[in-house]
Amino acid sequence: MALLAFGWSAPDPSPKSSFARCASFAVEFILFTTRPIRYRGDVAVARTQVGAEREGDSDPREREVGVSNRIFFFTGSGNALAIAKSIAAGIGGADVTPMAQHIGGFDASGEERVGIVCPVYAWGPPRMVREFVEGLKLSAEQYVFAVTTCGGTPGKSAVYIDKWIQAKGGRLDAGFNVRGDTYAAIPGMSEIAIVKLAGWLGRNHVPKQAKERMGEISEMVKGKKSHKVEKSNASVNLLASLIYSAALGRFRKIDKGFGVTDACVSCGTCAKVCPRENVKLVDGKPTWHQDCESCYACFLRCPQKAITYQGHPPNEPTHHPDASLAEILIR
Repeated sequence: MALLAFGWSAPDPSPKSSFARCASFAVEFILFTTRPIRYRGDVAVARTQVGAEREGDSDPREREVGVSNRIFFFTGSGNALAIAKSIAAGIGGADVTPMAQHIGGFDASGEERVGIVCPVYAWGPPRMVREFVEGLKLSAEQYVFAVTTCGGTPGKSAVYIDKWIQAKGGRLDAGFNVRGDTYAAIPGMSEIAIVKLAGWLGRNHVPKQAKERMGEISEMVKGKKSHKVEKSNASVNLLASLIYSAALGRFRKIDKGFGVTDACVSCGTCAKVCPRENVKLVDGKPTWHQDCESCYACFLRCPQKAITYQGHPPNEPTHHPDASLAEILIR
């Protein structure tokens, strides 16, 4: 969801391309700044315990005989979850599991197929995705794929995931970039100069929307076919490499822009959807503690729209229609 973390803007018709201007833009940019569910076709059954033994699966329709698949997702607006669910249905069944519940490690070595689906933040994967991948146990025999969802320019997001998996002795068999089907706009993001520059540099290499590629991707994953890891064009990737790591560090404190209005009813949804446990209720009101993941789930998912960012409430749409609140609750 690069649109929530500086991966999309309207093209700028006349940017200067010098390194000095890119560096200036980079400085401006940096300073600005569930439960798992089994899916097969139209069958969806919530699991109350992650990693429950499959021998206990009660409905044989939910999975092809002998097939064991798991797709991990990280999401704020729901685009990544919707993609994970669509692929799970398309390959005949999979456990769809939130990464945020398993940062300490997860043994997925027994799965036949393993997927990683996540948004793009500053032209790379979110901080939590790297932490998750580093703690993920894989085997040499299984098929591993990744899908990153952006607003326009993904950078080298899937390449980073491949690199982290290779560092563990594994491999990424296929890496795809798509644009999220739902644009959840964050106040002020599209006006940042470096976002405009990246949009212009990548204007001829914009990925297709997720809904246009789900059939293709699902068929490749189902057939366990290799696919070259996708990335943006060289100019976008160069720009992204200059700011990605620094930007992730700055994102920790982006929550200083959040506020709460009198519309708050102390329901605690903001704390329940936060993957970092960075939101705490104090006297019934949310407070933020500068370990933000920059997913904006608290802002986008407040039932009362009581949370503001830089003084502005969220605009519709706030989330993907196929990703319910219940599905992204972390606790």
